[in-house]
Amino acid sequence: MRIGIFGGTFDPVHMGHLILAEQCRAQAELDEVWFMPNYIPPHKADKGVTRFEQRCEMLGFAIAGHGAFKVEVIEKELPEPSYTARTLEKLHEQHPGSEFFLLMGSDCLPDLPGWYEPKLVIERAGLVVVPRPGVMLWTAERLAKALKVEVSAVRLQFVACPMIEIASRELRRAITDGMSIRYMVPRAVEEFIRNHKLYSAG
Repeated sequence: MRIGIFGGTFDPVHMGHLILAEQCRAQAELDEVWFMPNYIPPHKADKGVTRFEQRCEMLGFAIAGHGAFKVEVIEKELPEPSYTARTLEKLHEQHPGSEFFLLMGSDCLPDLPGWYEPKLVIERAGLVVVPRPGVMLWTAERLAKALKVEVSAVRLQFVACPMIEIASRELRRAITDGMSIRYMVPRAVEEFIRNHKLYSAG
């Protein structure tokens, strides 16, 4: 099975996440896309992040009805902090025979050589990349050179996707300021945020 892994904080999940996941699923011919919320993201460990369970619940509401989408909570079971290389290793153990692909924006590619064990990351997963406006595209050749590996070791595919300029941090700020987020997140997610008073100043 070809499985796309879409990692992130998803605080909160929004329409841009869902559109990206669906376009990657269709164009990269993935059987499923697994939304994988970070348990304790290394780069955000010192910042306030909504509880893991609540972020998972919002994801569940957001993908309800899509048979190829699921929420994968494996990162809660792994040692802290969560690293992609470790997560992929565990996924391969639990799902032998499956082929994994990381979904990401092209702005993340230049950072990949600085990840924890980046060579293991590309060994354990292909890369399905959505171009970002104003970001120079890294080719498989350039990434291979940065990682000091053969270009054949880099499985890289670009996917065309509408640019939905929604950011979770801006949604949180809008909610705090009492502004509407209608149509920027699924309706059920909007209701969950309201009912649980997430991101509100009070």
